Amino acid sequence: MVSRDQVVEDIEKEIDETFAASKLVEVGYAQAVWTLLSMNEDAYLKAITTLSDTEMHIFADVRLNALTYPLRVCLNRCKVTSEPIRSELINEDYQVAWEWLKAAEDYSQFCSMFPLWHRERLEISVTADRLTVANPPNTNKQYEAYNRLIRKEARSNPVVGSPNETLLQDIRSRTTIGKDWFRINFNPQLVGRLISFLSTTMSDRQTLPDNWQFSSFSLDEYRKIFLAIQSMLYAWLLVRIELASNGLPGLGYRSSVWVVDKQELIARLRRYTSINESTVGKVLDLLTFGSNQVKSPDIAIQPLIDMKNGFYALSPFVWLNTNMERNLCVLLNQIPDQRKKYSLLSNEKEAATRKEITDLLSPCGYDLRYGQVQGTNIDLAVIDRANKVCLCLELKWFIEPAEIRETEDRTEELAKGISQCKILNRLFEQNDVQMQTVLGISPDYLFFSAVASVNWIGLSEVQALDVPIIKVMHLLDKIREARSLFGAVQWLKGRQYLPEEVRDYTVEPWEISCGRWSATWYGIKPN
Repeated sequence: MVSRDQVVEDIEKEIDETFAASKLVEVGYAQAVWTLLSMNEDAYLKAITTLSDTEMHIFADVRLNALTYPLRVCLNRCKVTSEPIRSELINEDYQVAWEWLKAAEDYSQFCSMFPLWHRERLEISVTADRLTVANPPNTNKQYEAYNRLIRKEARSNPVVGSPNETLLQDIRSRTTIGKDWFRINFNPQLVGRLISFLSTTMSDRQTLPDNWQFSSFSLDEYRKIFLAIQSMLYAWLLVRIELASNGLPGLGYRSSVWVVDKQELIARLRRYTSINESTVGKVLDLLTFGSNQVKSPDIAIQPLIDMKNGFYALSPFVWLNTNMERNLCVLLNQIPDQRKKYSLLSNEKEAATRKEITDLLSPCGYDLRYGQVQGTNIDLAVIDRANKVCLCLELKWFIEPAEIRETEDRTEELAKGISQCKILNRLFEQNDVQMQTVLGISPDYLFFSAVASVNWIGLSEVQALDVPIIKVMHLLDKIREARSLFGAVQWLKGRQYLPEEVRDYTVEPWEISCGRWSATWYGIKPN
């Protein structure tokens, strides 16, 4: 007799096989990935002109996640040939790609469900062709909603301004236009202007220490190469939007993705960044989808597609909607020979976070201190001497989890942070002399502690009633906005930083299916 666990495992395998059984796999690797990326660019073109900023964030997150799954299938199952791609619209392939990406949105939810089941975090029962989920963790979705609605690192999303007419004319003068296609003839002068235009906006996303040196390149070199590619693809998107609005046949579909000879791209980046070809090649290799034995490649983490026919495919949507630094950290942490070096560097992140907080709050007149106390250490204390208020922060800097194993590891880190905060609370209540000396406070101070995490505050099961967890920049914005440390502490105590269901978000049941199997999962929708 087949066990219930074996039945669920067999269903999981069947769902994987059903999703992978797309006709697009039959057209060969280069053609399949080009079609997926190009069809998605059409959807991006429409989204740009119809969606609000909030809706665009959701679209980008959903599409980046969905794209990854069919691309993985192509990488593992498509036949590789040296044949050039057919860049014209092939209706049947286009339709299959559209259906596959749509199916990937449901499939990605199964990919969240089954790992939780394997870790015994939920139960799955089977009735006919339907899976029923019972006893899931995280029944209070308020903290999950916070992590989704308060965007990555709680920093305002950089908004690229409109290029001036001079830059637009420069781009147009370097663009060749065919009957239903276009090509930009980049040169160092144009790319330099594009980099100068975008660098102000993109630099807002740069939070890692400037002096980081990896095994084969520096953070500065990585930033320059990545920004040069983003700048060229920004121009590529601008040209397509303009030509499509002016009636270019097919809305420029044939040129929606930049297909470039691999050696040509390396040579161009060497010229545009003044970084040697060897280093450029190593960075591009790292960024290539599925390279360096990454077990589960992610297009947001490795945005460069090697079509394995001598050409790269570069998607404006992918490159312009990914965070170069955050995703570099995720990537390095997945590669064995890079992980050790990254781990050594990551030890500096707490100090970098402390310095950023100090730089932002010192002008507000607060005293900022840190040091060792009995049984733990104070990462950073923000002290209002005039009003006798002390807020102690346990700082956490780790990569936001992408799968269940990482979620469990990060949850453990946050739990440790809560424990350390409780030690600080106890020391203050006991009038610990060493703490009073390190902080320069007396027993009549209002004392409060919290975990301040750069990226992620965990889910409901890790939370503690007396120690809140909040994103660093969200807290700093509130302190500066309130112009009162006392007010910020009361805001923290009351958990007023959390979104409220109905007012801010809705938890909606999500009917998902793949082949003959269906289930009800959930989604969090901003209101």
